[in-house]
Amino acid sequence: MLISHYVEGIRSDLASLGRLGAPELEEFASRLADAAGPALRTRLLEAIDGLIAEANAESDRRDLSLGLAGDEVTVVRAGTSPDGVDAPGEFTARFALRLPDELKAQIEQQAQQMGVSANSWIVRALARESAQGVMRGAKVTGRQLRGSGRS
Repeated sequence: MLISHYVEGIRSDLASLGRLGAPELEEFASRLADAAGPALRTRLLEAIDGLIAEANAESDRRDLSLGLAGDEVTVVRAGTSPDGVDAPGEFTARFALRLPDELKAQIEQQAQQMGVSANSWIVRALARESAQGVMRGAKVTGRQLRGSGRS
């Protein structure tokens, strides 16, 4: 679910209420809505997190958590990642990878937004792409894997 959808709805409601009065009230409501946006977002996230905490307390399993990736809010069950792709198995193999600094920075930024390490983000992205490659029937030519990718 996109949290901005709900924040924007509240801002629209405030603007509608402001139009009921004089132009000064409309301007005040608009400015109030703009200023309240970050606080509304925080309160909505706190409310969702509170619901998750209640659900965990009732079930005695404590396996639900709040997943936040940019504007996307999800409920995550323990043992799964927010994007639904789990990192396979134990981390025992090593792989030396050279990549441009700009790409490394993008990976680190996206990993931070998802609340995971860059290593975990890379493993999940590779696992997701590998699974999708099999489904797309990716062709291996020599030592090159051809197909499309996304992160």
